Amino acid sequence: MEQQAQRKKIGLLGGSFDPIHQGHLNIAAAACAEYGLAEVWFIPAGHSPNKDETEMTSAEHRAAMVALAIQGYPKFKLSRIELDAAEISYTYRTLTKLAAQYPEIDFYFIMGADSLDYFEQWRRPEIICEKAVILVAARDSLALPQIREKIAKLQQLFWARIFPIQSGYTGVSSTMLREYFSSRGGKNAHPLQNQDNSQDGPGKDPYGRLDSSSQDPGGNRLECLRLLPSAVAEYITSHGLYGCSASR
Repeated sequence: MEQQAQRKKIGLLGGSFDPIHQGHLNIAAAACAEYGLAEVWFIPAGHSPNKDETEMTSAEHRAAMVALAIQGYPKFKLSRIELDAAEISYTYRTLTKLAAQYPEIDFYFIMGADSLDYFEQWRRPEIICEKAVILVAARDSLALPQIREKIAKLQQLFWARIFPIQSGYTGVSSTMLREYFSSRGGKNAHPLQNQDNSQDGPGKDPYGRLDSSSQDPGGNRLECLRLLPSAVAEYITSHGLYGCSASR
C-alpha cells in the first residue's frame, strides 16, 4: 500500500497545438486540480494519422509555441516523444512507450469530449484503456450529463477508467485562431492577445485559468482571441505563421 501511495500521477495532453492556446492550458490546470496530477506533459503530434501534414505548421514551430505557452507553469512539461518518432503518432503507441519507460508512473490521458463519439474507432482503444486512466474535457457541444452518459457506454465496451474533467472549459479553438491570423495577415494581432499572461493576474485563479465571470459564454470571437498567450502571439507574428507577414 505504501508503494502504491508513492506512485506519481502524470497527465498527458496531446494534439497538434497549431497553435496552442489558453484553452489547452485551462484543461491541463483543471485536470491537475481535480485529480491531483503531479504534472501534465504536452505532447505535440508528430506524424498525425488524421491530418494532412502538408497543411500543418512545422513540428519545430508547434513545439516552440508549446514551450513558450507553458512557461511559468511549473507542473507543465513539453514532451517530444511523438515529434521525434518516425512512425505514425497513434495514442496507443505513445502510451505503450511511456508505460515501458516509466513503469513507476500512473498516466492520465486527457481527451476532448467530442472524441468519445468515435473512441472505439481509434487504433487499439483497449490498449489505451489498459495503459492510462482517461480524463474527458468538456467541449461546447456537450454538457456534463451527456459526457457521463457517453462514458458509461464506453465502460461497457472496454475495461476502462474514464472520468470527466468538470471545469476548465474555454470556448476557443486553434482553427479559429489560424483563420483570424490568416484573414488579418497579422495586422492588429497584438491588441487581441491575452495581455496578462501571468498566473496570478486579474480574473485568474492560481492555476492560470480565467475566472468564469470573465469569459463570454457565447464564445465571442474577440474574447476567444484574447485567450492566446501573448508569447505565442508574438512568436506567430515574428515568424510569419498562418499568413502573417514576418516582423523580424
